[in-house]
Amino acid sequence: MRTNIKSIEKSGVYQEYPNDWIVAELGDLLKRIRNPVQVEPDRLYREIGIRSHGKGLFYKEPVKGSDLGNKSVFWIEEDCLIFNIVFAWEQAVAMTTAQEKGMIASHRFPMWQSKGEVDLNYLHKLLLTPLGKHLLELASPGGAGRNKTLGQEEFNRISVCIPRSLEEQQRIVELLSTWDKAIDLKKRLITEKKMRKQWLLDNLLSGKHRLTGFEGKWEKTTLGKCCIGKACYGLNAPAIGFSENLPRYIRITDIGYNGRYSKNSNVSVDHFESYKHLLDINDIVFARTGASVGKSYLYDINDGVLVYAGFLIRFKVNELIADPALIKNICDTKQYWNWVNVMSSRSGQPGINAEEYASFSFHLPPLAEQHAIARILVIADREIRLDEEHLEEIKKQKRTLMQFLLAGVLRVNEQEMV
Repeated sequence: MRTNIKSIEKSGVYQEYPNDWIVAELGDLLKRIRNPVQVEPDRLYREIGIRSHGKGLFYKEPVKGSDLGNKSVFWIEEDCLIFNIVFAWEQAVAMTTAQEKGMIASHRFPMWQSKGEVDLNYLHKLLLTPLGKHLLELASPGGAGRNKTLGQEEFNRISVCIPRSLEEQQRIVELLSTWDKAIDLKKRLITEKKMRKQWLLDNLLSGKHRLTGFEGKWEKTTLGKCCIGKACYGLNAPAIGFSENLPRYIRITDIGYNGRYSKNSNVSVDHFESYKHLLDINDIVFARTGASVGKSYLYDINDGVLVYAGFLIRFKVNELIADPALIKNICDTKQYWNWVNVMSSRSGQPGINAEEYASFSFHLPPLAEQHAIARILVIADREIRLDEEHLEEIKKQKRTLMQFLLAGVLRVNEQEMV
C-alpha cells in the first residue's frame, strides 16, 4: 500500500488469496465519523434506519426535536460506511449518499470513512459476502437477537484481505456495479409487468373492458356454485423430510402471495390417508386461518404429486361452468381481498371456513369469454414468472462472481485479465 499502514501475515483462509494482496485490520483502514447534532426543539429531523441482509437504508417519518428528548443523535455524512450495531451480525450495513445529507441517526448507527487505502464500496461489498457476515458475527459478542451488538474494539480488530492497489479495488466495484444495474433493471421490468397484470385484473374481470367479439351477459355466481361437490379440509399430519418415495406436502407456508407453490421447504408426508388429500387438475386450495388467510393455489401438474395440509381447503372447479385459471385470477383481485379482509375479521383470530369461501360471490362471463380472458392472464403470469426466475439467476451469478472477485480467484487488473 502507499502508506505505512500495518500489514498482517496471511493465515487461515487468507493464505489462499493472491500474494500481492494484504491483510489489514479495519481500525487501520477506517476512521470513525461523529458529528453530534445540537437538537433544536422546534426543528424537524429525519432519522435513517438500516435493513438487515444488505437491503439498504430507509427513512423514518420526520420528528420534532422536542420529541427526541435526551437521545444522542448525529448528522449523516455522505460516502460513509454505516451500520446498525444491533443487527450488524445480520449484515445491517449500508453506504450513505448525498441524499442522506442533513438526516440524522442515533448512536446505534456509527459511520466510518476510509483513511485512503480502501475503497468503501469495495469494503461494503466484502461485508455482504458469507465471509463478511462471519466476520461481523465474530465482532458482535452476546446472545441471540438484540443481545448481539457490534463492539467498537471488536470491529477495529476485524482483519480483511484486500488488493494492495486501490485501483484494483475500484475496478472490482465497477464490474460488480454493472450486475447491480442489471438486477435493478430486471426488477423495474417485473414491477411494470405486475402493474400491467393488475390493470388486466381490474378491467377484464370487472367487465369494464370487453374483449373483441364477446357480448354475452355476465352472471352473478359464487365459488361454491362453480365447483363440484363440497369443499374438503386438508390432512392433519406432521411434515417430514423430503423423500422420493413419498408425496410432497403443501402447507400454507408453501404458497406465496403470487399464488405459486414454493419447493424451497421440500417436505413430504407419510400418512395412511394421504391418498384422500391428493391434489388433481382443476383443484384450488385456500388458506383458512392466520395471517395467510385468503392465499390460494391452483394445482399445477408440473409441481408433482401434492398432498394438501390441514389448514388448507380444497375446491374442485367444474370446468363445464368456469375456467379454473380464471377463478384463480378472480381470487387475486382487489374485490376478493376486500372480501377476505371483511370476512376474516369477524372473529379475534383471522379465519375463513369452507362454507364462507363457498359463499364468495362474483360475476362470470360466458365460458368462451372466460377462456379468452384466462389465456391473456396466464400469459401475463408466465412472463412475470420467467422474469422472476431470470432475476434469481442473475442474483446467483452476481453472488458467485462477487465471491470470486473478492477472494482474488478472478482478477481484474490488466496483467491478469483473461
